[in-house]
Formats: sequence, structure tokens, C-alpha cells
Amino acid sequence: MSPTDPSPVHDDRRRSFLLLFSTLLVVGFGNTMLLALLPPLARRMGLADTSVGWIFSLSALIWVFASSFWGRMSDRTGRKPIIALGMGAYAVSMTLFALICVVGINHWIGPTAIFIGLMLSRAIFGAFGSATSPAGQAYVADRTAQDERTEELASLGSAFALGAAIGPALSGVLAAKIGPITPLFLVAVLAAGAALSIVRFLPESKTPELPLESRRDTSWRLALDPRVSGHLIYGLGVSVVTGMLLQTFTFYTMDRLKLDEATTITYASNGLMVGALALLATQLGLLRVLKLGARSLMALGAIVIACGVLMQIWADTLSLLLVSQFMTGIGFGLARPGFSGGASLSVKPEEQGGLAGLVVAVNGAGFVISPLAGVTLYGAAGMHAPLWLAVAILVSMTLFALMSRRLRSTGGVSSSPGGGAEAG
Repeated sequence: MSPTDPSPVHDDRRRSFLLLFSTLLVVGFGNTMLLALLPPLARRMGLADTSVGWIFSLSALIWVFASSFWGRMSDRTGRKPIIALGMGAYAVSMTLFALICVVGINHWIGPTAIFIGLMLSRAIFGAFGSATSPAGQAYVADRTAQDERTEELASLGSAFALGAAIGPALSGVLAAKIGPITPLFLVAVLAAGAALSIVRFLPESKTPELPLESRRDTSWRLALDPRVSGHLIYGLGVSVVTGMLLQTFTFYTMDRLKLDEATTITYASNGLMVGALALLATQLGLLRVLKLGARSLMALGAIVIACGVLMQIWADTLSLLLVSQFMTGIGFGLARPGFSGGASLSVKPEEQGGLAGLVVAVNGAGFVISPLAGVTLYGAAGMHAPLWLAVAILVSMTLFALMSRRLRSTGGVSSSPGGGAEAG
């Protein structure tokens, strides 16, 4: 029976995909919320600005290697247990992170101990929370025909973008009304609920029946495969720029507009929400209209992101910062489907788990580099230095997308998995 047949089996598939959508929405909600809350919280706890980047960096470094492992593991054990494991670990990570923040803002222990505690609690997410995304993407790939796969993966990727839009908005309201720690505990509860829902309601009666060859450690072999290596190189550039812009935006808003802590959380949350909504609208609407190939999406996306960054350099009001975030959101909504969708269409069905792990790993890899390229450069050379570096990287990415021979065999992508700033 085809995955697209109108039948009870097809209805079960839709419900399963909706459950996965809700699960990744929670991940997007929590990760983007942290980007708005942590910078002012760090200053309140007596931590250096650069500590924010390094807290995310360790998690991202672990994420790069762990996500590939979990993608391969889901090929062997089935997708469901790996997805549930990731969400359970996310709940534990966020609970510990919130408790350490409570200790930190009350100054019950010193800043060094707080910094180490936050890094380790976030490392749990990098090591085990990284299981959800690659297994979830592979679950969808297992159950879709090739002509519908990119659209279904796009819908799954848009879940992260929707969560990224809700997270800053809701966290800003909760932080103003109840305090900045409340949203952290809320995410922990939602993640635990998602993990239990996966265990109880996600159908998977047996492990995938894959050829023996596909059970080998093929992910890093795939990384060097000319079918996908060009897409992954471009994806690394997207990831680095994403990490730099996200990790410095709240600091930039605070310092550029000279705001206090409460106002900073509100303004930065608004900016992050606008960017996420623009990305979501691009993935769910604009991509279907443009119907561009992956190579064109990659080039156009990098150009639009660069324009948004230049707008941010020029912006000196909240309105202009929101416009800059809107432009970068559109750009990322074009660029990410270009590299991830093109890569997904280039490999065999039995390679989807390994590839999904690589795509998720690449999405996190930039957050390993971004503390040095972003937050540290921000403190050492001024608030505009990371933005000019981002523009330089984006120009290089545009040229690579237009000229690289590795991308010449890329097929068309009308809509495809977006992915998001999942790591960190």
C-alpha cells in the first residue's frame, strides 16, 4: 500500500506526523526562549557576557557527534524509542537548568559554579536531546514517497520555526508577569509530556527492515560523499551565521537601544519572534510559490540574510531591528531548505537516517564556533564586528552556491526540511 493511499493507515500516519510536529515545536519553543532569557539572566547572576556563548557551545559540540550517532541508532532500533529518549533528556536538561538559575539569581553559590552547572545541564541536551530531531526526520522519510517527502519534511521543520516564534513571545510575557525562571520550568513540563506522548501514542510496531549494508557506520562516509558534501559545507555556513546572530541579538538589542533587563527581554523576544514567523511563512508559503531548485534557494537565501544583517547594522530603533529580523527570517527560510532538501533527495531510502543525523549535526556545528566568532568578538571588537563577519561569510556562501561543482546535480526543491537552531 502506498504511503499516500486514502486509508486508515494513511490517517494514522497523519496523526503520527502531527504528534512529531508538536514534539519538535516544544524543542523550538525552549531553545529560542533561552536565547532571549539567558543574556540578561547571566548578567544578573554575575556571569560574563561571553559565558552565554560557551554555555551553548559545549552542548553544540556534543550535539554534532551525538546527533549522527542517534540517527544511525534509529536505523537499528527503530525511530520511536530514540525520539522518546531525546525528549525525556530535554525535560531533565531544562529542569536542571532552571534550578541552577534559581540558585544563581539568589547568589547561593559563586558565578564559577553556576557557569559549570549551566554548561553541564545543557550538555545533557546535547548528548541525549539531540536524538529527537534525526530520528523524527527519519521517521517521516520512512513513511513518505519521494515525491511528497520534501513537503512533509518541510512541515516537520516548520514545527521548530513555529515553536521558535511562540517561545520568545510567551517567555517575554511570563518573564514580565511571573519572573524569568517560570518559562524554563514550563518547557521542562512540556518536554516531559511530549516524551510520554511519544511512548504512548506514536505507532511503530517493528524496526525498519534495512539492508545489512545500511546498518554499518555510514554517516561520516556520507559526509564525504560528493552527492551531499556540498550541501553540508553550505549548511555549516548557515549554522555559523545562525549561531552568531542569535547569540548576540539580545546583547545587541540591550546595548544598541540602551535598555534595562525587563525591556530587553520584551524587545529581544519580539525580534526573535518576528524572525521565526518570517522563516515559518517562507517555508509554508513562499517556497511553494517560488518552486526554485536547491541551488537557487541557497544563493537567494544567503543574499537575503546578508541584506537583513546590513539592515541590523544600520538599525537604531526597535522598528528597524524588527525589519532586519524579518529579512533574515525570510533568508533562513530559503537557505535551510535548499541545503537540507537537496541533500535528502540525493541519497537512498536506507541512507535517510544517517543523512538526517548529519543534517542535524551540521545545524548544531555552527554553535560550537559562534561563541568565538560571535559573543567573544562582540566583546573584543564592538557590537558590529560579528555582523560584518556574518556578511563576509554570507557573500562566500552565495558564491559557493552559484559556482560549486558539488551542487550541479541538485534537483528541484519546492519545499523541504527547514531545520532550525536546534543545538546549543
